[in-house]
Amino acid sequence: MSGTPASGPTVTIEDVRDAVAAVLRVAPEDVGDDTDLADLGLDSLRVMRLSGRWRRQGLVADFAVLAAEPTVRAWTRYLAGTATEPDRPWRNGGSPR
Repeated sequence: MSGTPASGPTVTIEDVRDAVAAVLRVAPEDVGDDTDLADLGLDSLRVMRLSGRWRRQGLVADFAVLAAEPTVRAWTRYLAGTATEPDRPWRNGGSPR
């Protein structure tokens, strides 16, 4: 994950895939962009772990939103649209889409 002071943190599909792969202890190439992550063994505790990690990196990562559509692609869209900025805590009103 990278970012600049002017734009805040950013997230890419590779960032999300790598984070998911790390908590599942699998290779990133084994995590498909549209695969239901529960089918790969992702459980609620791991979703909470990822959510906490992303919040510490300056992203708004709501557990309920992540749990509702557990795919790398959906999470990337959500996280990329909710990076925090100093003057606005929700970049796009907090909408996951």
